[in-house]
Amino acid sequence: MDTRLSRPFASQVNFLDPQTKEDGTPYGPWRYREIVKECYAISSKLNTSYTDLLRITPIEREYLIQMLIEDQKKLKEDIDNIKRQHDTKK
Repeated sequence: MDTRLSRPFASQVNFLDPQTKEDGTPYGPWRYREIVKECYAISSKLNTSYTDLLRITPIEREYLIQMLIEDQKKLKEDIDNIKRQHDTKK
């Protein structure tokens, strides 16, 4: 008996993922590109290796992305506040 097929989730295609997106394009290549973009953003901003990011869970990756987004929003707010303060002094 082939044990590869008797284990749960042994299939090459994860049955939890849709085969296509709503517009009919394949889901797998799109999702892979999204994961690569997430890993790139995290590794470039947090000075981590891309390989290390492949070992973290999707939930951890999502948390890191959310923290980066929050940091960017905070930075933008701080810059806007400084610009407003500078404009009112003129």
